[in-house]
Amino acid sequence: MKKLVILCIMACISASVIAQRNVRIGNMEIIVRQQEKDTTLQNNNLDSSHQQSNESENNSYTKSKAKNTYRYNNTSGLLGFGVILQDNGIGFFPDRENGYYEILGGNSINIDCGTMSRQQLTRWFALVGTLNYSFYNYKLYDAYKDPVFIEKVLRNTVYDADILDKHVYRSHNVAVGAYARFYLAKPKRHDNDGVFIDLGIQGDAGFSRYCKIKTQLGEKQFFRNDYAFNPYTASYIARVGLGSFSVFARYRFTDTFNPKSLPVDLPRLTVGVSFHD
Repeated sequence: MKKLVILCIMACISASVIAQRNVRIGNMEIIVRQQEKDTTLQNNNLDSSHQQSNESENNSYTKSKAKNTYRYNNTSGLLGFGVILQDNGIGFFPDRENGYYEILGGNSINIDCGTMSRQQLTRWFALVGTLNYSFYNYKLYDAYKDPVFIEKVLRNTVYDADILDKHVYRSHNVAVGAYARFYLAKPKRHDNDGVFIDLGIQGDAGFSRYCKIKTQLGEKQFFRNDYAFNPYTASYIARVGLGSFSVFARYRFTDTFNPKSLPVDLPRLTVGVSFHD
């Protein structure tokens, strides 16, 4: 009786083993299943399954990367040169009540030198930021004749026009700008800016501001008055560019001189060109 029971148990175990058997050879797995009438054979290639999974992931990554190729950052050097023009309140901003001192336009200049950073958001739009040193040189024509200027800036020093050689106001600044860039022709690669229009604002913080007078005798005098010269100015800027070259117009909407000290201000409009690598 015991032998019969043992034989039955062994038969059940054998049937279970025969019903499904997995055999692995290298990267190939063979599954043998015993059914009521037939025996089925299944071949699983592990390398093929793994390869298909990797290809699917790579295709997904490639599509995602291709979709976002227009999103990138670009930083470059910036160099600009502009000429300050004599204006009398042109534009959309109210004039100063007493107007502006006359300047010599060809000798009144602006120089910018610094960095430009561009955050490309879409193929047709980007945000641009600038950080640069900004220098303004106003060659004054008749300010030395103004009684208020003589009192507030020149410390009651009177100069004869026959001996006066140079009369300038200079401002050295740290400037920060922020712009929205719209493309007329989208850039084709990271170092190509395409054709674009920038609209933005720039703020200047002056760290050195003074009036300089030079006579024909070689004498030089520097006049500083922190109360008369505003330390901060702000301007609207429009820039039209092609690649690394652009033309800009800057309109200062704040006063260079403190109106409580000097009722007459300096011209506001600057036009020029800029380059970035």
